[in-house]
Amino acid sequence: MEESFDFGHFLKKAFVAVASISLIFIGFIALLTLIGVILAIPLLRKGCTMLFDKEEKSGGRKLKWKTPEYEAKVKFSDRDLLDEKS
Repeated sequence: MEESFDFGHFLKKAFVAVASISLIFIGFIALLTLIGVILAIPLLRKGCTMLFDKEEKSGGRKLKWKTPEYEAKVKFSDRDLLDEKS
């Protein structure tokens, strides 16, 4: 008995396997992109409101440090920071 090897049939199966693996990889990349876009939309909205908000409610911003030993709230104004540098 002689066993025959069909090269065309092997190439067809190899092509289907490679195509399916590449489609799975492309789907995985698309899923990660979709998750990234979903996470980026709220951050973009928050950034836009922070950039384009014209009102300064208390004349400055609050900087908070919270550690187990020390908790402080410091108010500072952009004008004060610019005056110290120049």
